[in-house]
Amino acid sequence: MTAVSAELTCPMAAKARSAGGCWTCRLRRKKCDEGHPICGICAGLEIECLYSDTKPDWMDGAEKQKEKAGHVKAQVKAQAKHHARVRGEKHTLQTQESQGDHAASDDAVATPPSTGGPASSSGASTSNGTPYGSGTDSWMPDTAMTGLTPDSLFGLTLGANSFAAMGTSTSSTASMPNESEFSLIMLYLDYLFPFLNPFYTPRLLDGGRGWLLVVLMRNKALFHTALSLATYVFSVALYHDEGSPQQCKNHSSEELPKQQELSMRELQADIQELNRRGVKGYMKESTQVMSSIVQLLLFEVAVGNTGNWQIHLDASSALFEQIMEHHGSTEDGFPCWHLLLIHLGNGATTRTLLTQNIPWNADQASLRYFTASILFFDVLSATALEQPPRLQKYHQHLLTTPEHSCVEDDTHLPSHPHLDMAEFFGLENWIILSISSIAVLDAWKKDMMRSNSLSMAQLVTRASSIELGLRSRIPTLDQSPSRPPPDALDPLLESCRRRLAATAAASTRAATARVWAYAALTYLAVVVNGWQPRGAEIRESVALTLSTLRDLPSPASLRTVVWPLCVTGCVAGEEERDSIREMVAAMGPVKAFGTMTEAMAIMEALWADGGGMGDGAGGWDVAACLRSLGHPALLI
Repeated sequence: MTAVSAELTCPMAAKARSAGGCWTCRLRRKKCDEGHPICGICAGLEIECLYSDTKPDWMDGAEKQKEKAGHVKAQVKAQAKHHARVRGEKHTLQTQESQGDHAASDDAVATPPSTGGPASSSGASTSNGTPYGSGTDSWMPDTAMTGLTPDSLFGLTLGANSFAAMGTSTSSTASMPNESEFSLIMLYLDYLFPFLNPFYTPRLLDGGRGWLLVVLMRNKALFHTALSLATYVFSVALYHDEGSPQQCKNHSSEELPKQQELSMRELQADIQELNRRGVKGYMKESTQVMSSIVQLLLFEVAVGNTGNWQIHLDASSALFEQIMEHHGSTEDGFPCWHLLLIHLGNGATTRTLLTQNIPWNADQASLRYFTASILFFDVLSATALEQPPRLQKYHQHLLTTPEHSCVEDDTHLPSHPHLDMAEFFGLENWIILSISSIAVLDAWKKDMMRSNSLSMAQLVTRASSIELGLRSRIPTLDQSPSRPPPDALDPLLESCRRRLAATAAASTRAATARVWAYAALTYLAVVVNGWQPRGAEIRESVALTLSTLRDLPSPASLRTVVWPLCVTGCVAGEEERDSIREMVAAMGPVKAFGTMTEAMAIMEALWADGGGMGDGAGGWDVAACLRSLGHPALLI
């Protein structure tokens, strides 16, 4: 599992360098402790940790290796600078013990001051279950916490009983959530989660969004990350409200670093224990850690901290791969989503199919939501990283209708894909699969060009298949929106649903999907023909995209189409650029929440450079645009 943060650093015993070490440590010529799925060295430095049987293409002993080494060194320096700044902030938690300062260097990111004492202030709980329990003493500090030294806290080893109880109501921590925390959680549930997920309105018979409250109460890392996000938004709201007392503004600004530190400590403890025990025997705990990492990624992106997403996505993807390997695979090694749902189910009433009218339990619903998120983010990241999606091997099993059952009981043969991405993001699976295929084609083309073996006939053939699939399906978006059958009570709830999630209307969903599909055509045209903004194909798809963008019901709806807007804007004509600026400006303060600011920075930089309309100029393509700010952009 790739590192989540330098604040999750664990002291690791040094080992002699061996052939089994990760490629990153070999690149840096450092001793690797060979920890899996990520080594402790890379975890501490917050850099990519790569294990593979084949040597990566950048390990060529020449220019690519030199370039990669420079990139990794720059990452290490950036993380060191970031955490030095964080440690220098005045917002600190009360502690009984404090650790001395640590100096950061090019090769190491210092462990932040760790604290012992009451968990109400700063300590990670010694069990990773609910933030509060049903017992009268469930919020009393565990006696194991009282003797922790700074070093032992970051090397914390949880007992078997406490780890097995992750996700139960037997955890020990310091105090019941106070009124402020409960208010922030309701802010997150009532406003932020629907705002961030406007299309995710699960049916009543599916269990609704109740699972979210359950997992927030079970998973303290998730709980405090949600509080961090709610605190951030509340602070922004207070800042823009001239009538708010300064005392409230100060309190809110002090609460954010506190919640962030608590979140990191809880996640650090969970990861340490999972690394120690392994994924194989602890599926539920593994899925909870995966969820926490994805939630952290969402927090970073939502607040505009766009530099760490690759670390978090690598970590969550690696953990998902291990979960599938150990718990979601048949004896023959084929993926089997049913097995995961059965492991997380409730015995005889376990739901395993999308079409069953049995509510998902909280663990199943959480796995579905966070897995869909990882798959979506993985595909979008591939468009910037110039490589195939890491989790592409699961696309056919999860995003297409399986042709056969992966379990012996034929009644488990699905009639729909296991995951309907329209349910989560308003996009049909075929749109996401098409973007994935284009990213694969782009990576293949560049590999072939580097080896001087590109076949234009093969390129055109592969591209034509993708284009035909897109163009043949776009007209169907308005005809039959991909939605489950309505609940019996839906007519009674529809007015409330419209009020809470207006952007989830069928017409909005169809318009959003069309924007993505048209942008995919633009992306494909650039991959096949190169940078030709004046080309007929690109002009057509850009015009269609911009026209459809104007059909969205409100400026805030642009939040759901950041990637296609950026792809379109990069090849937009000069006469179209002001229109894009006006649409984004109409979002008001909302544009600062998420990646729209980064997308506009990409477009403005390209327009200022003059590369936007120069056919074939400057080596521009979509991936180059998404990397033009000095780092790959994940526009979600």
